[in-house]
Amino acid sequence: MRLSRAAVLVSKERMNTEEMLSQQIFFQSSLLKRYGAGIYGKHNFLVRAQANIEKIIREVLDKYDCVEITLPLLQPQSLWLESGRWDAYYSSGQMFYCNMPNGMFCMTPTAEEAVFEFVRENIKSYKDLPVNVYQIGPKFRNEIRVRGGLLRSKEFTMMDAYSFHASEEDLKREYANMRKAYLEIFEKLGLEAIPVKALNGDMGGKISEEFMFLSEAGEDTILVSKDKTIAFNKEILELENAEEYLKNNYGITDIKTLEEKHCIELGHIFQLGQKYSTTMKGTFKSADNIEIPYYMGCYGIGVSRTLAAICEQNCDEEGLIWNKEIAPYLVNIIYTPNKKENAEKLYDNLKKSGIKVVIDDRENLRLGAKIKDWKIFGIPYLIVIGDKTEEDTIEIENRKDGKKQLIKESELVNFLK
Repeated sequence: MRLSRAAVLVSKERMNTEEMLSQQIFFQSSLLKRYGAGIYGKHNFLVRAQANIEKIIREVLDKYDCVEITLPLLQPQSLWLESGRWDAYYSSGQMFYCNMPNGMFCMTPTAEEAVFEFVRENIKSYKDLPVNVYQIGPKFRNEIRVRGGLLRSKEFTMMDAYSFHASEEDLKREYANMRKAYLEIFEKLGLEAIPVKALNGDMGGKISEEFMFLSEAGEDTILVSKDKTIAFNKEILELENAEEYLKNNYGITDIKTLEEKHCIELGHIFQLGQKYSTTMKGTFKSADNIEIPYYMGCYGIGVSRTLAAICEQNCDEEGLIWNKEIAPYLVNIIYTPNKKENAEKLYDNLKKSGIKVVIDDRENLRLGAKIKDWKIFGIPYLIVIGDKTEEDTIEIENRKDGKKQLIKESELVNFLK
């Protein structure tokens, strides 16, 4: 990518806001554009980084035999009336909706109803089960208390998966598999995600777990053991029968030794049971030829929120520090004016070799300003081609630790790969 064509402008001063550091960097570097409270546009760097997150999610879910689909963002009211959830979502004010001449519609805040309609006619027998389908795309919730930029916004990107089963035992098996898949996904993304016992809320069912990332910037509070093997959301303590609930559903009996921690919720998995198949009349024929409502699970990851958590974990006062797996680009080239031809040649060679590369060809900035911008954008490596640069030798700097090393140009591609 050529920065001269990217429409980026880095402000000299960082906004003095209550936003966490990574979000302040987003706004300073024009990587995030606020259109209104909780409504944002993302620049190319964030778009590509998020695409890399989605790629890892797809690779892991495909490994666990989940099947990708797409569901409509605009959904008819009739589906939500059928499930019995329209009144609750409508009255809470969190649903975006429109009343058209041909009926009432909503912008999907979640997709249990839509996925149910998608598979209902295709599941006739126990032989058709289990099924696990997922999608990655936008969701819309009219969050009243938007904060943290991408952490809580009105339009956000989510991976949501839904499984259908012939028995509760099979649902529990799939739930355990998805739990393993989530831990694998977050490990590949470089995030330590703690499974936390949680309330199911409006989703239905009794058993669920959130995947939390410890961070003072988070708005959730959990109680967690020192070894992180026991954890639950503090919201559970608001129940009248909290101790009984923890004991009966999760086997947690002693909470006195647990510590309070702030965290960011990255994902949530649920055992929904037969809630939707009962209200929306979804059944299959068992081996005994009996019509039975199927069991259902659902599983979500906040993709844009995960992007925000990764950036918050990987930044300093000078800017972002992308890890190589998520980085939108791998290397940034800057040069002095009389070395432009050398820089352009290297840029073309790296692109042809499949290296994701940025060249800072903006003519209105000096070398020092370009180095500062490289640091704020967080690209893993910097190549400076200056007046003293020797032929066939490349000086490359690591954004993470600031170390510089000289590499022969013929060995550069292998080094970067």
